[in-house]
Amino acid sequence: MVTRALLLLSLVLLGAFDAPGVERAHVRHLAMAGNACNACRMHEEIRALSLEAIKEQILNKLGLKQAPNMTGRALPRIPPISKLMDMYGMQADQPQPLEPGITHHEEIDEYAAKTESVFALAQPHQRLRHSKGSLDVLYFKFSDKVVQHRVTRAELSLWIWGVNQEVTELGEPIDLDSHDVGPVTITLQRILRGATETGGPLLGPPLTTKHPRPFGRRGGWITIELRRMVAEWFKHPRDNLGVAIKIIGPGSNHRRNSARLVETNPGAEYAPYLEVQMQELDSRRGSRIKRNVGLNCDEASQETRCCRYKLTVDFEKFGWDWIIAPKKYDANYCSGDCPMAFLPAYPNTHIVSLAEPPNNTGPCCAPRKLSEITMLYFDNEYQIVFSRLPGMVVEKCGCS
Repeated sequence: MVTRALLLLSLVLLGAFDAPGVERAHVRHLAMAGNACNACRMHEEIRALSLEAIKEQILNKLGLKQAPNMTGRALPRIPPISKLMDMYGMQADQPQPLEPGITHHEEIDEYAAKTESVFALAQPHQRLRHSKGSLDVLYFKFSDKVVQHRVTRAELSLWIWGVNQEVTELGEPIDLDSHDVGPVTITLQRILRGATETGGPLLGPPLTTKHPRPFGRRGGWITIELRRMVAEWFKHPRDNLGVAIKIIGPGSNHRRNSARLVETNPGAEYAPYLEVQMQELDSRRGSRIKRNVGLNCDEASQETRCCRYKLTVDFEKFGWDWIIAPKKYDANYCSGDCPMAFLPAYPNTHIVSLAEPPNNTGPCCAPRKLSEITMLYFDNEYQIVFSRLPGMVVEKCGCS
């Protein structure tokens, strides 16, 4: 009997996430577990199966067929990553305690992950040949899932080296005069399909900005607004050929010691990156709003009725190094019996159960309120994505 219950639970858990839009199946994915056993046993089996289901659910919500392989990849040193982790408390590895007792909740439940920001790291790309000075190219690749959004903000961040970083090819300091400490001129042009009559690259209108160099420091980040350009890439992904960058130093010709002015190497410590904030093209989502009560229990509890128990998801134990933050969080699960007298929140479910076949097992202990988590992760293009995943934390359990 126990074996059959576990097999049924496995099918329910793994079948709940076959396709988006099946949030009802997700709401019931732990319900069968709670109903298939007495509350005083099988908690270990429920937790193990729940963890496997959560892993598959995360991949499904993020649109990933499998976990990205991060072998040899390191977290880039860019300021927004630390800022995001601090803002959303994702650095904290200590999950929140679950206090036993009655809780009250209000819920707006959704299914798919909502991507809010992407930090696109510059990809290796050849220089533009047949162009004056052989322009460098900054290329940013976006996944199919990301480009299905509307761009609300896009900023290119470049590292400008400080004036005390000027050295010769032999590593000897250069004597700087007043002309060397002036601003750096950066010109960006979108690379278009086709070629000019002379065979050179076809470039879009230039965007030119000037930036002062940090004095007495190693360097600093500067940002250039590129919303329109990135929006065009999102609308026409096949036309994303990158952006040509031209650097002119103070009192110098194009590309004179430019590597010492602005870092353009994708493999460098301070490589260029593009921060893109976005919204879904269709923000209309089905939702449910309910107010209810739930019962919380711990593992030492003797409660046999439907109850919420703590379940900690540890991504490091999964071997998922592609998730930057959080490293762990409390997902929780539901377990327990549903006697007919324990239906104060949803009395209509008792009426429905009376109309079901005689061999029906009756009301199930299931999540009745779910909440989101924020996640910072690498996608398959090795870009850093910030998303909100709804329905990842069981906040309340009930009988239905």
